[in-house]
Amino acid sequence: MSEEDGARLLGSLRTVEVPASDGVSVSRAIRTGKRAKSLRVAAAGALVLLVAGVVPLLIRPDAAPPPATAVTFDPSVRNISVGSVPGLKPETYTTERTAQKIALVGTGGQSAYVTVLKAGTIKPLPGDAVPDVNGKRAMRNDAYLAFEWEPGAWATVQVRGFPDNEDRARRLAESLRFDEQIKIKVTYTVQTSWELESVRDTRGNVELVFTNAVRLSVQRGVAVTQGGRASEAELDALKASVRLTNPPVTNPFR
Repeated sequence: MSEEDGARLLGSLRTVEVPASDGVSVSRAIRTGKRAKSLRVAAAGALVLLVAGVVPLLIRPDAAPPPATAVTFDPSVRNISVGSVPGLKPETYTTERTAQKIALVGTGGQSAYVTVLKAGTIKPLPGDAVPDVNGKRAMRNDAYLAFEWEPGAWATVQVRGFPDNEDRARRLAESLRFDEQIKIKVTYTVQTSWELESVRDTRGNVELVFTNAVRLSVQRGVAVTQGGRASEAELDALKASVRLTNPPVTNPFR
């Protein structure tokens, strides 16, 4: 027996109560000491198991990290709109992956153009700082009025043909909304595996533009394709899949 074992055994003996009738039983004390040692070993083992089970829980993330904020628009959803500005009326809405645009027209050749860009897409040209637009920092140059509609993302407004272009550009910028979430309605459906790049909506006449630059629209009930990087056979198959819908649908890919 080692000195360490002996010390533990003697420690157990000190805890044994001495019966009043028959004194100390050495054999019983030894059995008690061994039993106490076994309990300590078992307790230590349970502690190791407990720690082994708890530590991984402490270092494991509570939950998966949230998905990153989307850095592109959904081309099939229009997020922006403009309020009423005298002499201007929205003509065409264009929804792209990195930008959303509104082209406006006047009654005498006047025009305006709004471009809302996603963060990191483009930085405004050098210009002069001007008063904020709805609390957002703004600048102006010879081409447009620009303001930071969300951190790192800029919107530009151009107005032409009016004697007060700058004032109208500011009114147009201040009327912009960015939370519309309007699903674009299309008067036809199409079957294709091509990915949608943008949608151009001119007074309800909708043109789809795919990532291969093919443009599809329906004119007087006939499917028309323009441009792009596709074979004649692919274009013919695309046009043949087009079906008119009444009423219009918000998902043309069926």
